Amino acid sequence: MKKISRIINYLFLSVIGLAATATIGLLLYYQSLYTVTPPPPGVNVVQYLTPTTSLIDKPIFLPVPKEIIWANSHFSLENSLHFSSPKEDAGAISKMLANRLHRKVLYASSGNMLFVKNEKLPEQGYRLSIQPNNIRIEYSDKAGLFYSLTTLKQLASQSHLLLPCLQIEDQPDLKIRGAMLDISRGKVPTLETLYSMVDFLADLKYNQLQLYIEGFSFGYLSFKNLWEKTETPLLPAEIRQLDAYCKERFIELVPNQNSLGHMQAWLATDQFKDLAECPEGYKLLGLIEMKSTISPTNPKSLALVKQMSRDLLPNFTSNKFNVNLDEPFELGKCKERKIDNPLEVANLYLDYAKQLDAFIKSEGKEMMMWGDLVSRSPKIIPEIPKDITLLEWGYESFHPFNKICPEYQKAKLHYLVCPGTSSWSSFTGRTDNMMANVENGIDNGIQFGADGMLMTDWGDTPHLQYLTVSYAGFAYAAALSWNYKSKNQVSLGNYLCKLAFKDSSNQMGKVVMDLGRYNQFEEFPMISGTTTSMGYRFGIIDKTIVNAVNKKIGKGISELLPYDDDLKARLANNFAHPTVYNTKAILDFVDNLEGQLKRVHLNLPDSAVVIAEYQNSIRMIRLGAKLKEYNNYHLERKNEENKILLTEMKTLCKTIMQEHEKLWMMRNKRSGLDESLQSFSKLEKQIDEQLILLKSSVITQWMKRIFEKITSVAAVLYLK
Repeated sequence: MKKISRIINYLFLSVIGLAATATIGLLLYYQSLYTVTPPPPGVNVVQYLTPTTSLIDKPIFLPVPKEIIWANSHFSLENSLHFSSPKEDAGAISKMLANRLHRKVLYASSGNMLFVKNEKLPEQGYRLSIQPNNIRIEYSDKAGLFYSLTTLKQLASQSHLLLPCLQIEDQPDLKIRGAMLDISRGKVPTLETLYSMVDFLADLKYNQLQLYIEGFSFGYLSFKNLWEKTETPLLPAEIRQLDAYCKERFIELVPNQNSLGHMQAWLATDQFKDLAECPEGYKLLGLIEMKSTISPTNPKSLALVKQMSRDLLPNFTSNKFNVNLDEPFELGKCKERKIDNPLEVANLYLDYAKQLDAFIKSEGKEMMMWGDLVSRSPKIIPEIPKDITLLEWGYESFHPFNKICPEYQKAKLHYLVCPGTSSWSSFTGRTDNMMANVENGIDNGIQFGADGMLMTDWGDTPHLQYLTVSYAGFAYAAALSWNYKSKNQVSLGNYLCKLAFKDSSNQMGKVVMDLGRYNQFEEFPMISGTTTSMGYRFGIIDKTIVNAVNKKIGKGISELLPYDDDLKARLANNFAHPTVYNTKAILDFVDNLEGQLKRVHLNLPDSAVVIAEYQNSIRMIRLGAKLKEYNNYHLERKNEENKILLTEMKTLCKTIMQEHEKLWMMRNKRSGLDESLQSFSKLEKQIDEQLILLKSSVITQWMKRIFEKITSVAAVLYLK
């Protein structure tokens, strides 16, 4: 018995010894990962701010007309207008005049407005001549007529109804100028919000709108059991009303519905879970657990998409249909049906796309789909049916439109270039990236025969940015897709002041654009967002884990983005070798801009709401910056310093959540709000836990920290 007892004691001591050795080893490894980096010094933020520009004397046009000649006289715009025109267009002109100029109109054989049809003018083109005694408009089609009156509306809104005499000849560079709003990864706008957005887009001469639909943001009548009790989607009757509203403003409302990837909401139901390409799930980048792609070889998948489409399509008068088909991450990666050959995966995708195209043709529609998988697999480009329109998307300034667009042109494919507003996952946008991205996409689209441009605005759950943050992006894309050569003439900040926000102080445009530049003080340029925003996904976390995740993303970037090898290497290097996040510079930067925001004088029906949205956006940036500060330096600071910072963060959290809920419900339906608030409520809970820990004994804090280090090392080793 004594011998057995000695053996047990020996084994016990051996286990304790091994555990202690392993713990010491892990802690030493942790110490090698953890670097003590002093906070960067403060900077003079004024040098990073855009100087205030004075409003130019002449009225601002956006888009800028192709040709404009100014004269010295003026035409007085009276409350009632007499116009003459071809009889067949008189009714349409009367409606347009009432819509664009809000004047009483009367058709007469003669009058102070003369409309002349000129079929020699290009499609959507017009001539506008303002003389002291009359206005003359020439047009080839009703779209051109509408755009001439839109130009006149911009002029009238800045001239106190005393219009300067001028001559304009104008036409667009790109035939299609579309906008896409994400109504599925967060906010489902109310019909009133969508009407307001359509008016904004119409004033910028957009002629297409798409509402991105995945999951249950549309009320599918065949599947009411899946959404009726939990969601507040756009209903069929609302889509029909919006379609009519768009049509009156020469905007085509194109149906949009994801039909292969991004199907997680459907696959989460008992009714359709068996359609998953990877029933066991898939880890994107080895990090993100997902089950989002339906199996293209399962006949039930196509049957589901067909029924969804039959519910959706009758509510639109457009003959187009965007089925998306982007980012089918799991395609070919199922453990049971793994496909190693990328071309075989591409052909599997193409076969499904062709089946869907045949169905859509039978419904009297023309198919549109994203081009990401096609551009990654150029060998299938010749196989794409010529009546499909590809949507080539890329949201970074360096997206290789210059390499992909020529391939589409060579194959004689219809396609649109699709840049982005860069507003999502950023709170207030990424101004410089947005502008370079728009210039890159539209320049190459014009050079290489694109049919048009689709400016995208994503939500990317939790959809924390407010709609007006995207105004700058939509305005800039409108300007360049109509007249790219005007790039150096576009006064975007002044346009936002005068026409978008109607700010008599001439500061709002500068504030909006500068708020999209706080990311210049971050560690590196984040893809599709900012590192401040990304911090909310982590919450309070050991910085060694964040560093490991960044390196993992850098290595796996090719799985997400179809860039060439040089760009992939550059992006990977950014993630692997970050600079130091400058919290103080960011806080000083937004403090300065908030001071300017308090001095603006907006003349909008919702002025107070717009200001409140930007104020809450600034709070989100502040909270994100303080969170990064806590994660980076709390181990090197005294408990009292950490307590002060955590208390500030908790106060911000509470205010943000209260304001966010109130502001959300002013423009959107309820769907998505609870999910949008989760990142703040989760962070608030973590803050409370940290505050409780600071009140505990030194021994408790020490033991907690040892456990955190071991956990962090385990996470880092897992991510390698």
